Amino acid sequence: MKRNWLLYLVMFSLALNLSTIGALVYFRYQPPPGPPPMAEDKSPLGLVKFLHSLDLDPEQQQLLKKSFPPHRQQIKALRQQLHQQRQQLYELINQPQPNEADIAAQITAINNIQNALEQEMASFLLAIKRNLRPDQQELLLQRVGQRLCGPEFCSPNPEHRRGRGRCGPRPAPPEPPAR
Repeated sequence: MKRNWLLYLVMFSLALNLSTIGALVYFRYQPPPGPPPMAEDKSPLGLVKFLHSLDLDPEQQQLLKKSFPPHRQQIKALRQQLHQQRQQLYELINQPQPNEADIAAQITAINNIQNALEQEMASFLLAIKRNLRPDQQELLLQRVGQRLCGPEFCSPNPEHRRGRGRCGPRPAPPEPPAR
């Protein structure tokens, strides 16, 4: 009778060890997860839809119709340049004997294009913001903050301002109690 319990205990231990090893092997050789799905409004048209949802008056709509096409063309041209420069960087790195000076110059060119892209986006948003009412500006800034930092990092609630992507100043530390 005692041997049966010992046998069952050994079988249970063996099964537990094998399942643990199997799980470790499974997770070790499982491919990494893909990128998160893109939000439905990441395109420029998503921005236009959002801007129209701000309850724009006819004058604001006219200004948006006038200023958006040149902005979109500029962004498209900069993104195309950025893509070409990144391809050139890949070709430089992929050479049998890559020249580090050429790679550094290519990275500088990529950084300059990225800087121009950010400046174009910021100047477009500032131009739009100047022509919005305060309530519309608040909605616009919330949306921009969510796109730049994520919904939990640019929250006006200080409880949510934690982590690497935090926007805004740190909350003041609590004062020590008076004695």
